[in-house]
Amino acid sequence: MKSNQAGAEEESPAFGGQEVTVMAHCLLNPLTRVKGLEPLEFSPAGPTMQLPCPEALYLGTERWAVTRNQLDVPQFRQFCRSLIVHYADLLEMLAKEGVRVRVVGVAGSPSCGVQTTSFGYAGGRVHEAEHEHVPGRGIFMEELIGELERRGIPYEAEEVGKKCMNEAEFGSMPGIEPFMREERDRFE
Repeated sequence: MKSNQAGAEEESPAFGGQEVTVMAHCLLNPLTRVKGLEPLEFSPAGPTMQLPCPEALYLGTERWAVTRNQLDVPQFRQFCRSLIVHYADLLEMLAKEGVRVRVVGVAGSPSCGVQTTSFGYAGGRVHEAEHEHVPGRGIFMEELIGELERRGIPYEAEEVGKKCMNEAEFGSMPGIEPFMREERDRFE
């Protein structure tokens, strides 16, 4: 998905035509992902800017998987904006020098999804929770892109990875039935 909400800046001779890839933290450091999620294949070329991982910093590395609707609270949004401000300052300076900004998020992420995010788990006692991937941005990317737009910084935005499997896809995996039965028994 390409987004370029602001007018294009004139390229300066210093950096004209260069691009900086601004990426979700876990694309370079998979240790910050929720335990059990595989690293995503991503190899940036050229200059990069690794954003902080808002979920790991806010909830810790021992966190449970969460959905966008769980993170969509004023405190988490404020926390995300506090993480973004200095990165946006640098991106604004680079954009004035003619550097193109390319934002890369993570498909299905409640924080870093650009085109898809997660929705569904509504809280309560710990139990097997269902969620779905829906069109939309994660909270962190929504705040980052909103800040770029407020500052008039041109950008392109995309995501890597694929959505998590839905229940039908998960249930069709060979040998999964005993595991699913065991998990159902644990929570009943």
